[in-house]
Amino acid sequence: MDAPYQAAPDVHVLPANVALPGVGVLPVNAYVLLAEEPVLIDAGMGVDGDQFMDALASIIDPKSLRWIWLTHDDADHTGSLQRVFEVAPSARLVTHAFSALRMASWWPVPLDRVHAIRVGDRLPVGDRTLRAVAPPLYDSPLSTGLLDEATGALFSVDSFGALLPEASQDAGEVPQAALAGGMRAWATSDSPWAHLVDRQHFAQVLDGVRRLQPTRIFSSHLPAASGASLEAFLRVLESVPDAEPALAPSNEEFAQMLAAMMATQSEPQPVAAT
Repeated sequence: MDAPYQAAPDVHVLPANVALPGVGVLPVNAYVLLAEEPVLIDAGMGVDGDQFMDALASIIDPKSLRWIWLTHDDADHTGSLQRVFEVAPSARLVTHAFSALRMASWWPVPLDRVHAIRVGDRLPVGDRTLRAVAPPLYDSPLSTGLLDEATGALFSVDSFGALLPEASQDAGEVPQAALAGGMRAWATSDSPWAHLVDRQHFAQVLDGVRRLQPTRIFSSHLPAASGASLEAFLRVLESVPDAEPALAPSNEEFAQMLAAMMATQSEPQPVAAT
């Protein structure tokens, strides 16, 4: 896991960047929204559990959390969820009802602390209201994003994610061609059903995102981005139904990726000067 960073006055990012040899890196983000009733949005990957909890504690006392908004129950969003629940006794879990029930099949979710949410619902969190929104692309039908109606911050779940050449804290720093190509590569992999959509209906879905007029975009798989990037992002998504379908790595390619990952992990790390 990488060091947390502040992407807006009231939004901190808990980032990880998964290296995919021969491909690039995939950002995996959780967020802390410092509302009057603080909100943790997703809970990272389990492999980074200790680091995630330390990063969270560096931003806020977990006991102060009042809400944990789980966008969906994929493993890269739920990794430290159970641990957070244990140290945040006042927090309630905001998520799709079926996400809560499905997770209860593999860990003892305290269902009495679940606040079931669906698209269109609003959640008051003290000084602002969060509106549940549907992301335009997704890998789980349970995906539920949110719009901070006070600031215009859009938390877009897996939508607008990208495979990037290297880790970054600002999507605006990524070369446009690399960002568009990486976003298209991610979208075709994460939402392969997009090749089957009715183009006219999909255009209406994207128009719905335009109407949200976000000031900032916080994707689970992209560095923080200005809302001014929205139109460029939507143009990339418009091209996805006609893009080349993604292919999973073959067994031979997977073996090569693993070998490259092992070689990277075994390289000596630089020693800081004293």
